[in-house]
Amino acid sequence: MISGSNVVLLLIECGFRASFPICIAWAVTRLVPRSSAATRHFTWACAIAIAALLPIATIVTPRWSVTAPAPLARLASTTRLDAVPSTNPSVATTERTGLDSTLRPKDPRPVGLPLSMIATWIWIAGAVVVFCYVVIGHFAAWRLYRTTRRMQNRWIQDAEQLTRELRLNRALCLVESAQVSVPVVLHLWRPIIVMPEAAAQWTWARIRAVLLHELAHIKRNDLRIQSFTQLACAAYWFNPLVWFAAHQLRLERERACDDSVLMGGTSGADYATHLFEIARGGSTRTFTPFAIGLAVFHRSQLEQRLVAILNPRTPRHSTTVLGRFILASPMLFAALTAGAIQITGRAIQVPVGAIKIPVTTMEVRAGEAQFSARATQVKTRSVPTEPSAEWNSPPEEFHWAATMHEHQTVEVHIARGSIRVLPSADDIVRVQARTDGPHKSGIQTVSTPSGVKFCNVVTTFGGSRNYCEQGQDKSRVQEGQPTTDFVIYVPTGLHFAGSTVLGDITAELPSADIDMATIDGNITLQLATEQGATFKGNVIDGAIESDFPLIDNTPTLPSGERPASNAPRIVHAIVGSGGPNLSAMVVNGNIRLLRR
Repeated sequence: MISGSNVVLLLIECGFRASFPICIAWAVTRLVPRSSAATRHFTWACAIAIAALLPIATIVTPRWSVTAPAPLARLASTTRLDAVPSTNPSVATTERTGLDSTLRPKDPRPVGLPLSMIATWIWIAGAVVVFCYVVIGHFAAWRLYRTTRRMQNRWIQDAEQLTRELRLNRALCLVESAQVSVPVVLHLWRPIIVMPEAAAQWTWARIRAVLLHELAHIKRNDLRIQSFTQLACAAYWFNPLVWFAAHQLRLERERACDDSVLMGGTSGADYATHLFEIARGGSTRTFTPFAIGLAVFHRSQLEQRLVAILNPRTPRHSTTVLGRFILASPMLFAALTAGAIQITGRAIQVPVGAIKIPVTTMEVRAGEAQFSARATQVKTRSVPTEPSAEWNSPPEEFHWAATMHEHQTVEVHIARGSIRVLPSADDIVRVQARTDGPHKSGIQTVSTPSGVKFCNVVTTFGGSRNYCEQGQDKSRVQEGQPTTDFVIYVPTGLHFAGSTVLGDITAELPSADIDMATIDGNITLQLATEQGATFKGNVIDGAIESDFPLIDNTPTLPSGERPASNAPRIVHAIVGSGGPNLSAMVVNGNIRLLRR
């Protein structure tokens, strides 16, 4: 289920993606300067229609991940961390493929009102303003219609004959009003042509030219296209390219109807004279975006139309079915591409120099942060699945308990949230979790040959993202993504492996082997005064604090080469007489080894 805030964020995202088909339409109209106004109008209408359908395309099309480039102010080559075999089984060698690098900010967690909520309210405010303008225009059109009366002129029968010649299947509704000084078309429950009172003194030649123009609007469904365009502007009000496309659509609409008048037999000189005199005599403007008419109210637009009317070499043909297909195809492809592209964050990058990093718990690759829990070699056994192992809970809570065999592994992999590991007082593994977004974040329990793992499954616009699956971009956590917090009670003799993309991990008085990894978070291990343990720690762009002596295994750089400020640090320690194997890796955070 997609919540209201997610719908707004989807519309905001698609508002920016709408620039793709609009830019294609602009390129087409510029690259084919000899095209007719009808062709250009169809091009802009197609671009706006495709832009309006982008939310559907974004949901139904598969996603293509594209890594965003680094900002120009901090331009640097990409550095990749790839785990490769080495002589030490607990050490992997990273390959230097670039120069300097940048990492995420120290504290990426939102403070105060989330940016997604701020963006949602700003979009709602803008959309309400634009939509209110459209509603006011609709109401003004209705009020204008109430001031009209049916025309009883002698040329009404000729006008009806003209309608039949144009093969319009709708009855002609001609009214007049003192509230307008130029002809306009309203679209309430049906198209209505409103003529000014001065039309009673016009010649039949002028009346015929005016009717050909207004009937062309009706035949081309310009009123419906305009209504649809206004809704697209209300949804994408923050994108100036959408407003530009709507403006170009209005200009080409009037020019296409001018061409219909000329194709109907009216000479260019006569029509230009009629248009100029009607526009000059127009003293009042009909305030309604639901009305379209013959005259224009900007001198530059009138001059452009007159030049096009008087130019005998101006193309005036209408669009064919084949021509529409050729025009719509590239813009449709651009829309599907725009809906499928998913821009992800930059890869985690490390400083200059070849370094060796233990990877017992995590592999970091270009374009994604990928956690791989390394369980000790055990015999293949399945986790017991007694009916009492799992019971019903509120949708935001998760409870699981079972007895596991010695040396089996419990894994937890989540996107955003904390993990707390506590010793179990008996032989039962207990898992408790709570999420603040049960409709967008779930927990999947999977039995593995070495034990059991709990996977955070997050629902996004492009589908579900499982943080246990390999090959997915699990380093990308969207703004406003739900938080899921775990508490795990692990008995002695088992093995625990946990990872989170955005959050802290804490292990208190551990009696089992523990592997932990996090990005943008801290790892804290608390040992009793007399408790022993074997500890290994890796940190990139962070610090290691310890109440116990540490042995620094960080490789030395060649002489004369200075380490970067975010250079990795690799340590290990044997606390007391040794004990559980504790491994921690942090990117953009700190590791704390404390005596409780």
